[in-house]
Order: sequence, then C-alpha cells, then structure tokens
Amino acid sequence: MRLRMLGVSIAAAAALAGATAAPAQAAQPVSAAAHTVSHHHWYHFGKGRTDLTLDAAAAGALTSLGVKVAPVLAKVGHPAGKTVFGFTIVGNPNDGTIEHVGGLLLRAGGKCLYLTSYTIDLERGVLSGRINFGARADLFTIGAATPDGVTLALTAPAAALLNKTFGVTAFTQGLVIGYGNPMIRK
Repeated sequence: MRLRMLGVSIAAAAALAGATAAPAQAAQPVSAAAHTVSHHHWYHFGKGRTDLTLDAAAAGALTSLGVKVAPVLAKVGHPAGKTVFGFTIVGNPNDGTIEHVGGLLLRAGGKCLYLTSYTIDLERGVLSGRINFGARADLFTIGAATPDGVTLALTAPAAALLNKTFGVTAFTQGLVIGYGNPMIRK
C-alpha cells in the first residue's frame, strides 16, 4: 500500500515515500509547484526528478531560528510562494530505491550542515542521505500523500543532529519538513 501511494502520488516514491506502482512507471506532477519546476532541462541527464516542497510552517521555523537552506547541485524555484527543490534521480529505480544527485546546505551562526546524496528506500519507507559528505543516515520517514507529495518527517537521529549542529531544541522526531514528489521518466 505504501508503494501504491507513492506511485499514485508520485510514481515510484518520493524523495521520501513508498508506493506500489512500478518504479519504472512515470508519475505525473501532483501540484502546480511540481509542474512549474518540471519545465527546466537541468535534470535531463538523469532518470527523472524528485521535487521537495518545504512545509510552510517548517520553513518559517527555520527562518526564525536563522537557518538558511540552499541547494547543492539542485534546482530551486518558488512557484505560488512555495520553496521547491528539484533533485535529479540516478541509479536504477527498479531495485526498490530512488537515488539522487545533490542535496541541501543548512547554515546558521557560522555553522554548516550538508545533507546530500538522498536515497529513498521504498521498502523501508525512509529517505536517507550523507551527512557532510560522509556517513549515510536515515533522515526522514515517508508518510501520507498530500497534494504536494508524500510527507517527509524527521527521524529521531536527524532531529538530534539538527539540534546539536545549530544549538537549539526545536527539531523533534516526526516534525514534517516537507513533501516529496518523485517523477521517473519512462
């Protein structure tokens, strides 16, 4: 069922979701935001793109904490006032994972945190990434489908990492940071 939600909502799981549609099946963008970003040609070397739309409340909280979010080898757009990052899909989505190039840089108070090389594991329902280009860790759990994609909620280790890096206590397990919408080309 989890894989199906992604296939319906996305088309092979979001940079953060799982569904039952065949990962090789192309998904249609589920929102105007995803559609707006899809006209760029920057991702054509890959097998598609996953859009990550920041949750408005999470974006506001990041701003209030002084944390700035910037793309790393990714496209960013602001359709309808939303912040949408697009990550190129690489690898073989037929193996149950959706791998990506790029990531995000979070900066505040002279501290930087790189979260890159995202992999969506459709079977486990998690999105992992490399921390500061090193070890891989589970960053988000994939949840319910929404008009912007599947929810991406912080894992306990990711919340602890963010709190430690930026000297805050605002990040908690289960906090929805955004919505993933993978679109795999046929």
